[in-house]
Amino acid sequence: MSLDNLTLPPYLIQELYENSLVETSGIKPKKSVGSSDQSETVGKKGTPKVSAGKIKYLGNNAKNILIVIDEEDHAFLPDPELNFLIAILEACKINFEDCALVNSHNNAEVTHENLNNQFSPVELIFLGTEPQLLGFPIQIPQYKVQQYNKQQFMCAPALQVISADKEAKKQLWNALKILFSIS
Repeated sequence: MSLDNLTLPPYLIQELYENSLVETSGIKPKKSVGSSDQSETVGKKGTPKVSAGKIKYLGNNAKNILIVIDEEDHAFLPDPELNFLIAILEACKINFEDCALVNSHNNAEVTHENLNNQFSPVELIFLGTEPQLLGFPIQIPQYKVQQYNKQQFMCAPALQVISADKEAKKQLWNALKILFSIS
């Protein structure tokens, strides 16, 4: 893939250049209901964008799909893995409007309780990390969809590992088809 032909979705460009491309004068940040210390960054159309509450994230979480990664060297993901994740989400007929991407690396705020309180996730995808490391009382084999506490969980290796392994891609796709009821 050439960088000359790379096309980023408008919402991602807005997030990357929020302070220089998006004019937010006259738009006041919304307060989350029931929380005095949660504030949201509000985009041009008045929709929440990045980092509501204490845990910073990428996306809008419209469908309460939480993707948790463990990335040491980047705020979220390096470009190749981010593009791979975008392609995966598009194949599942979802995008960053529907989900929230959280990096758990060195972030004490990313715990079972805080994730549930801030995101109210229905589906949780752990890539390169495991739920029990964040205090979830559940252990899940990789590429298996498990239900617990009215939530669906799925674990898989890091995106860098999956993108380099054809069999891992197949296993991920099969698990995602179950998780999102894709036929």
